[in-house]
Amino acid sequence: MSTTSKNNPLISVVAPIFNEENNVISLVHRLDGVFNKLNLNWELVLALDPCTDRTEEKILELIDANYPIRMVKFSRRFGKPVSLLAGLRHCLGDATIVIDADLQDPPELIGSMIEKWNEGNLVVIAQRTSRKGESFLYLKFAELFYWILEKFSDVRVPRDTGDFRLLDKRVVEEICLINERHGFLRGLTALVGFRTAIVTFERDARLAGQTQISLMGAIGIALDGIFPFSRAPIRLIMALGLVALGVGVMAAVLWIIYGLVKGCGSNWLLLGIFPFALTSFGVIISCIGVVGEYVLRCYEETRSRHLYIVDRIVESSKLSRKLS
Repeated sequence: MSTTSKNNPLISVVAPIFNEENNVISLVHRLDGVFNKLNLNWELVLALDPCTDRTEEKILELIDANYPIRMVKFSRRFGKPVSLLAGLRHCLGDATIVIDADLQDPPELIGSMIEKWNEGNLVVIAQRTSRKGESFLYLKFAELFYWILEKFSDVRVPRDTGDFRLLDKRVVEEICLINERHGFLRGLTALVGFRTAIVTFERDARLAGQTQISLMGAIGIALDGIFPFSRAPIRLIMALGLVALGVGVMAAVLWIIYGLVKGCGSNWLLLGIFPFALTSFGVIISCIGVVGEYVLRCYEETRSRHLYIVDRIVESSKLSRKLS
């Protein structure tokens, strides 16, 4: 069971946000309706990367309208994974729900998640049964990503799950102690453990606008989910090297036999060297890339730079618990 009191809990909602001027008002209104129906005290922590639209202005208008919002604005754009961790560090609830600001994660599922929490689960993960508004290629990429996680990760990350989840205060505290720059929330949640439940839902298309995560950003998040939580890539290098060695020896033997049987013509040397050199080059570059991913992460962690820098924090007067 949770160590927090559930008699009159405060529920935090954390949403990383960037250029969501067309969604932020609907997000707050839907959350307000959900918590009014549940009759629960709540706060919304918006982890804001500096925007190029009017998202910040609309958040400030919502704060002036007395919605329980804490806006944490960064000095520059740090990206979604870091924004999530920053949001967790600035929430004060007995349980925290992480949700996307684009409303693909339905706030109406929060009631079911809290029910599971009240049953003694410290983690409640929302699992998608369908994903509307996403391309065939993206879905196949996601399918491959979860297959890799399932086969090679040292921790168990449920398939078809995103960051939409409920975390008990104790879980949030443990995650915040992990000071990793490449914070992959799905992996970190599995890493700290604790009793976990699943609730299913059909994921909606974005309410408005386009996704703020680029292709390279999505690939970066995928790599952050694979490399920090698996030793498999580095071990596959050894296996690949042994396979390449075996293939090279067999090719050399066949090359010599071919020369003895057919004769060493003018193309005999090229026939052996070119395929061997091309294969060796591909293997070496791939191995350097995998090792480089691990070395880069070690380098970035040892620099001990700030994960993020907060420009300012604005809190609504309606918040029942305040940072200051």
